Amino acid sequence: MSTQVLEGTWEEIASHSKSLIGRRVRLTVLEDETVPKPNDAMLEALRKVSERSKVMRGSSDRDTQKLLREARSGRMFGRK
Repeated sequence: MSTQVLEGTWEEIASHSKSLIGRRVRLTVLEDETVPKPNDAMLEALRKVSERSKVMRGSSDRDTQKLLREARSGRMFGRK
């Protein structure tokens, strides 16, 4: 005995009704799939970060070692 799996809306399942006459069937009604709502607060925060980063000056990769050394020594933060 082979098992056939049908999944879809009721209308889609019902379209197979003639081929299922006389056969044993099991019907499981699934919960509606809910589409998650966008996280508007996080999207707004990302927009703000994007806007603020437009005016920030960048640094080249050749300054990386210099900046790291300044940060580690505390000079970057006003410490000696």
